[in-house]
Amino acid sequence: VQGNFMDLADFPGLKELGLRETSVTGDIRDIGEGDFLALETLTLPHGVYGGMGYEFQHISDAPDIAMAVNSFKKQRPSLLIESWHASLSEDSPDWYG
Repeated sequence: VQGNFMDLADFPGLKELGLRETSVTGDIRDIGEGDFLALETLTLPHGVYGGMGYEFQHISDAPDIAMAVNSFKKQRPSLLIESWHASLSEDSPDWYG
């Protein structure tokens, strides 16, 4: 599976979106209030900006993603966002480890 995960927002009855091991791309911040209304479970791969295991290039990128995930979760309190986590890339100029 490839392409932008937002192309699937056109399926209003979609209840589960599990794209973990795919090459899907996109940006979690593109999810609007009217997208994925029936969704109960969401898993986005690291290739999606803000997806599971996403590696930030700058510490300053983190708040935007956290706010997007939080906003989406507030709009849909019963939504299960599976295994969401992110980290700062070791290649980041902000890395000091």
